[in-house]
Amino acid sequence: MLQSTIKNRTIFCKDNLEILQGMDSNTIDLIYLDPPFNKQKKFTGSSAEGAEFNDWFRLEDVKGEWVESIKEDNEKLHNFLSGIKNIDGRNSYNFCYIAYMAIRLIECHRVLKHTGSLYLHCDPTMSHYLKIALDCVFDAQNFKNEIIWCYKSGGISKKYYSQKHDVILFYSKTHTYTFNTQKEKSYSKTFTKATNGKDPFWGQEFFKDEKGVYCYVNAKDYWNIPIIHSSAKERTGYPTQKPLALLERIIKASSNENDVVLDPFCGCATTCVAAERLNRQWIGVDISVKAYDLVRERLNNEVRPGIFKMDPHRDICFKTDPPMRTDNGENYRQQKFVYVISNTAYPNEYKVGVALNLQQRITAYQTSDPNRGYKEEYSVLTPHYRALETHIHRTFDNKHEWVMADLQDIKDEIGKFIRKSHT
Repeated sequence: MLQSTIKNRTIFCKDNLEILQGMDSNTIDLIYLDPPFNKQKKFTGSSAEGAEFNDWFRLEDVKGEWVESIKEDNEKLHNFLSGIKNIDGRNSYNFCYIAYMAIRLIECHRVLKHTGSLYLHCDPTMSHYLKIALDCVFDAQNFKNEIIWCYKSGGISKKYYSQKHDVILFYSKTHTYTFNTQKEKSYSKTFTKATNGKDPFWGQEFFKDEKGVYCYVNAKDYWNIPIIHSSAKERTGYPTQKPLALLERIIKASSNENDVVLDPFCGCATTCVAAERLNRQWIGVDISVKAYDLVRERLNNEVRPGIFKMDPHRDICFKTDPPMRTDNGENYRQQKFVYVISNTAYPNEYKVGVALNLQQRITAYQTSDPNRGYKEEYSVLTPHYRALETHIHRTFDNKHEWVMADLQDIKDEIGKFIRKSHT
């Protein structure tokens, strides 16, 4: 069920991070995202005006608050980012790209229902980095498939094997997730009627067409779905446009009718069109207003001709402001723990930091210490977590996260800050 501040068939024209942060937790059934691939170049459409984007990431594109939030919310993910920077150097394009994606993946995980799934579309440029990032956010045990989308297109290399596939990483939020097995044709000129239970095609119904004899089998993790022909009706001229058949397979497999589908990088709105055709609710987000123009045009041309022009109940809602969360009260602000931790190896020093999951953070510290010397001394849950942490480090002498002061003085200063923030 959609939250009250978002209508079905909504296109947000805004940075998708702001939209995700304004969405209630546990409200989305399926997320498909086809983000930039970090190709280090500019993509320009052939005919869709305004359909272009820059696919490169620099240090100036990474906000310090993103890295701080990742550190507070998911230490494993923060360690992974630090590792990338240590390997590539301070200005690593890979670090910048994964930091950009990581903060958004954390929000994607939060807004998914417990029965929900995420499909991340990428290519071999970044798929290996993205899979580790997703393992950190979703947990490796919730990885379901690396789907290979195979296609035929122009361009044959003489220096390496021709690159004719994309990668789609499929994760569930929990082990109880929606999945409807999809069928695909399996051809063979040698098929005969299976006659016993040991035959893999036993009980199958066989058909014949101009290509040969076939039956329907459960879909595998490599999909031979043609790319969009230049003269196809669904072609919009948008660069990197994906075929409807690809999105329809994903939506059919991992959602049911009336479920909510979200595409945070909706581009030319293929996900929105596929969701409408399959009677799902949907939300699209894109930084360009062109997504709104294209979804209106495509729904009228490719779903039910003219109906979206005549039926006000099927109108597309266009928004430029992010939604307001309603799941934790009208004036909801995220809260995190500001903690004070000691270690027997550092007398009269206390680590003061921020964590979304305090117990997970303490366990990580203990695991890193052979003597298991870490101990929680004090913690407080507050929406002013970052300002409070900064205040404590400015008030007392410190070495990075370690504060050199009397424990009671630290606790008293935290108490004064909290009381003042509520006045």
